[in-house]
Amino acid sequence: MNARTFVSVFSVATGLSLAAGGCATDETPQAARRPPMPTIAPATAAPQMSRSNDELAATALKEATANDLAAAVRTLDTIGDAVNRTQMTRRVAVELARQDPARAAKFAAAFPPGLPQRAAMEVAAEFMAQRDAEGVLRWALELSPAAASDVARRAVADRLVQSSPRATVDRLLELAASPARDELLGFAAAAWARRDADAAVSWVRGLADGELKQRLTSSAGFELAQRDPDRAIALAETLPAGRNRWLLLGAIGQTWVAKDSKAALAWANRLPAGEARDAALAGIETGFGVPSSRRIARAPGRGSTSRTRGGVAIAAATRESDPPSFALWLAAQRPGMTREEAILEYVRQRGAAEPGSVGQWITRLPGTALRDRAVETYVESLLVVSPDEAANWLRTLPRSDRSDEMIERTARRYLLTNPAAAEAWLNETSLPAFRKEELLREAGR
Repeated sequence: MNARTFVSVFSVATGLSLAAGGCATDETPQAARRPPMPTIAPATAAPQMSRSNDELAATALKEATANDLAAAVRTLDTIGDAVNRTQMTRRVAVELARQDPARAAKFAAAFPPGLPQRAAMEVAAEFMAQRDAEGVLRWALELSPAAASDVARRAVADRLVQSSPRATVDRLLELAASPARDELLGFAAAAWARRDADAAVSWVRGLADGELKQRLTSSAGFELAQRDPDRAIALAETLPAGRNRWLLLGAIGQTWVAKDSKAALAWANRLPAGEARDAALAGIETGFGVPSSRRIARAPGRGSTSRTRGGVAIAAATRESDPPSFALWLAAQRPGMTREEAILEYVRQRGAAEPGSVGQWITRLPGTALRDRAVETYVESLLVVSPDEAANWLRTLPRSDRSDEMIERTARRYLLTNPAAAEAWLNETSLPAFRKEELLREAGR
């Protein structure tokens, strides 16, 4: 008998004896004693049945349709894997947008900044642009940066330019100048140059001189640099010395070296010494990979963690070329990660949430297996959130870094969300013609 049962029996027996006016003693007859009350263990909680991602998405859709957006967000947040959570969020956003694009936009705004919000915002923007061109412009202009405004404005501009490019840019020029309006114009100019370079360049050249013209010229030039370096150079030469011109020259060098390294180097070396030449060579270096002087791994610093693989110590320490956000993220991670593991996990978690800085950083990684894996991880994360962003980023990579498999995977996702833009992008790729035709047939194009 354990201590607890003994106390219970003793208490019951004592109570019965006191109630009878006496004490229980050794002389008390055995028959007068009552057995102790049986103890009952607490009921075992029923096992919680885990729900599939499809079931969670269906529940979130019902909640969002009933206008309980906070509940829908909480339901989707129970999906542990970030990629799956974003995919399910996109699915719910598509179903909502088919019924009511405005509700899909509110659904997107209910999320905190991150991958799910960016995915939902892109869907809402595309569906709104299909139904109400004027209304979607007002909505896009009012978005705050915290609401993934860059994703929404790019999607709006791309969709409107598909149907009426000149009318879209003219309408934007009529609106009051603001950073949001100018960002929309930049996205529109790039989308137009991608579809009809002659018309877009003619329009840009006809704009009144000023800072806005320079920015839009640069936006169109970035698109031309992907497939027509000579024309992009001619456009860059119309820009005055300054940031916009240097950025465009760098983009030309980066993309041209992937197609024809000799021609790109010959062009850069013909430029007079100075900032223009430095910008072009910097772009070429990025296209080739990090310069050798920056490929030498720095010795682990004090307090850094490292593990040994094949006799080589690999430090998960930050380096001068790493973005500050990577250092902050790394400080919060478990100890013992190698640098390769840390980079790949950071790209997986933060790639689509910080597309600009992460994408640029990946292009500066050494041209090794690590860089290839980082590219694949980054593209996959972008595809979940925005196939358009993934496709545009792939344009900036050297051809050797864009495998046919990566192009096909991107094309399949892109054709589902923006068929016209995806078809135009696919036709620019190095994929064999027969594979392009097969992919288009699969998508019903």
